[in-house]
Amino acid sequence: MTDIKKRLNRLKKIPERLQEIKREIEYLESSISSQRFENLPRNNSNRNTAEDRTINTIDRLPELKVEFKACLDEQKEMTQGIESLSDPLDNMVIRLFYINGNSWDEVARSLRVAKSTLQRSRTRAMKELEELLGG
Repeated sequence: MTDIKKRLNRLKKIPERLQEIKREIEYLESSISSQRFENLPRNNSNRNTAEDRTINTIDRLPELKVEFKACLDEQKEMTQGIESLSDPLDNMVIRLFYINGNSWDEVARSLRVAKSTLQRSRTRAMKELEELLGG
């Protein structure tokens, strides 16, 4: 069950990570298209640092795109797993806490249940998700 717990905790952070990756991709793509080599300061070194930066940028873009797709795939798989939970309360508890990012107090207030009920529901949901998603 610890693997499911880790995946659920990662699920909370996926939207933020997707934004970070998107911003980095946009920055890298704009820096490639806006590079001008005519007025760069001359250096006594034979090393072409502008070219090195461009190569590093070109190498980094595919890695970021792969990571972006992996985050989306993980988010989709976990969301589908949560949606397929058999108990609607389990679904709502997991959704409110792990997808919406609500605190346990907020979840308890919005669903009007005791925290102990939330804990039992979360435990049930995690066991079912482990069966559905394979660990």
